[in-house]
Amino acid sequence: MIVTCTSCSKRYLVDSAALGAAGRTVRCAACSHTWFQAPPDDAPQAIPLAVTPDSGFGVDGARGDRRIQLPAVAPSRGRGALVVWGLVAAVIIAVAAGLLVERATVVALWPPAAKLYAMIGYGPTAPGSGLELRKVTPSRGVENGVPMLAIDGEVVNISPVVRDVPKLKVALRDGNDKELQAWTVTVSETRLLPGASVPFHTTITQPSEAATGVVVSFAEPGAS
Repeated sequence: MIVTCTSCSKRYLVDSAALGAAGRTVRCAACSHTWFQAPPDDAPQAIPLAVTPDSGFGVDGARGDRRIQLPAVAPSRGRGALVVWGLVAAVIIAVAAGLLVERATVVALWPPAAKLYAMIGYGPTAPGSGLELRKVTPSRGVENGVPMLAIDGEVVNISPVVRDVPKLKVALRDGNDKELQAWTVTVSETRLLPGASVPFHTTITQPSEAATGVVVSFAEPGAS
């Protein structure tokens, strides 16, 4: 049975049979307080134990009652600590996952983070990750007597999450794949929902006559 000190509330584990059928005086090992401890209601009748000098029992000089030096009960941690540590672990995992998914944003806000991601095998995501360029079509024309080149197309979100649409880089190249002219295009300031698309249109006047091809790509962060 569990016995609690009436003075300091220290708890002890005691064999109910040691208290006898009528109970006895016990002493707290922590604060030396003594009190009379009755046996539990359902305790079986037992023959009182004989007291010997080395039996572990003491004698109260005032009352002549036998008293028990009580063994301490190990404190119980319960499940509270496990629940707390489980919540802490869940928060850490959620934060780590968020930092990995949004690493491009983290690197944009704090560039030195790129080295930390690289050390654990997660480099920053490429510009336009989760997006795709479709229906890119260049067309030449003349406007007010000036040669003009127009490029049309669309950006599609092929990922399952909402994405920001970065700027596009449009480059004119010659037959040797040498870049002749390049500029950036802002497509949309609105985030693109999964599966949605947004068109883009850009023009350049007096394009290089040596240009034989157009390359459209997602611009690096900070490109102007």
